Amino acid sequence: MKRAAVWIALLAWTIASPALAEEPAPVPPPAAGLSPFSLGAHLSYWNAKDLDEFDLDGMLGGGVIGRFRLHDYVGLELRLSGYAAGESEDVYVEGRGWYESDLTVVAMPMECGLIGFLPLGDTFELYGGPGAGFYLFDGEYTVEQGPWETTYDLDLDDEGGFYVLLGLRAELARNIALYAEAKYTWVETTLEALPRCSECEDADEVDRDIDFSGLAVNAGMIFTF
Repeated sequence: MKRAAVWIALLAWTIASPALAEEPAPVPPPAAGLSPFSLGAHLSYWNAKDLDEFDLDGMLGGGVIGRFRLHDYVGLELRLSGYAAGESEDVYVEGRGWYESDLTVVAMPMECGLIGFLPLGDTFELYGGPGAGFYLFDGEYTVEQGPWETTYDLDLDDEGGFYVLLGLRAELARNIALYAEAKYTWVETTLEALPRCSECEDADEVDRDIDFSGLAVNAGMIFTF
């Protein structure tokens, strides 16, 4: 009787062994997907139309981008940037000598826009679209001769404007990419009462419209959460 029980147990183990051996390994859960929100930062050069006489023929600066994808092909973005430009000039006045003048202008665009995306394979993506913004302007004008120096604050109007953007994104890793952009902005401001050196010629104050419209080139990195 005991021998029969042993044979039955061995038979049962033999039948069950293949089933146990073929049991599939547990499948790990899929990796969590990326969120629709991205944050980027870039360096920029803005070739503004009426800054041709400045040291760099335009403005240098940088900015940050917050982008939210509504769909695989459509998204919204917010942009905050800062730029500065400078111009230096030496003026000789007969009987008084040389005067050195420095003009500095800064701009801070605050913009929002609609973005369309076009994938170009697994690595590259083309994107672009229109947007609008509010542009803060400021500046100062300094005149000096030897130990004498006077600085004037410039009264520049803050204005609204529009832009259109075209960019290329190259993925480095699953959530990190490099990007390069060309962005054309339409915006003008008014410089009220430009002060001049009281000892220099043409010491007048004249309102002047300044056209900041022009092409900006941006290059940076963006991170998707």
